[in-house]
Amino acid sequence: MQDTLSEKTYRELRRRVLAGELEAGSQLVNRTLAETMEVSLAPVREAIHRLATEGLVEHVPGAGAFVRKASGTDLEELYVLREAVESCAAAEAARNITQAQLDELDDVRREFEAILTTIRRQRGQSATDEMLDRWLDCEERFHRIVVEAARNRLLAKVIDDHTALGQVFGVQRHRAAILTLAVAEETCRDHAAIADAIRSRDADAAHRLMSVHIRKGRRTVSEYLRNQKRNES
Repeated sequence: MQDTLSEKTYRELRRRVLAGELEAGSQLVNRTLAETMEVSLAPVREAIHRLATEGLVEHVPGAGAFVRKASGTDLEELYVLREAVESCAAAEAARNITQAQLDELDDVRREFEAILTTIRRQRGQSATDEMLDRWLDCEERFHRIVVEAARNRLLAKVIDDHTALGQVFGVQRHRAAILTLAVAEETCRDHAAIADAIRSRDADAAHRLMSVHIRKGRRTVSEYLRNQKRNES
């Protein structure tokens, strides 16, 4: 029973961190978390320790545990990891994907198109916070389907162990200006091309297209964060 409770506590706390509900830089107070999650202190301590080993939480001597704020270097390394692993996963997905997973990709693409249509109607043709959250949820789901379709447990483990998807997309939350109409349109085109290559069982094209897509995302996020930093200085 305790093992099950510990796992549930860990997963819920991890979800809150990656979703931005516990903001980067905020302190994790064991007793407060235990009360809000309605559990004892032990599973909370264990969960925080696990998150620290994953790099999502950092312990500051004499101060406590804090949600780690990803640096520019952290993001660059995560994107390099994603490009290597997910382009390989896309190639494997082209060989192993099921019809049900292809249908899931189509569902996600329809959701992307719906958000894109809404952005086009916006006065400034950029997303609201709510649109961005929906978009990033879809992004994570799209990439997760591809990784799962590869049917390679080691590839999936590398992604999970380094929380590469959640951290990359989590950093973008609450930054609605990053999702412009141009970015949304290009992303939709990329997703369509990747899904079509996978559906056609073209492993080489799937590998190449996924690699290019992730590089574009890396460039977009890096430029946005650099500009934001300049504006704040």
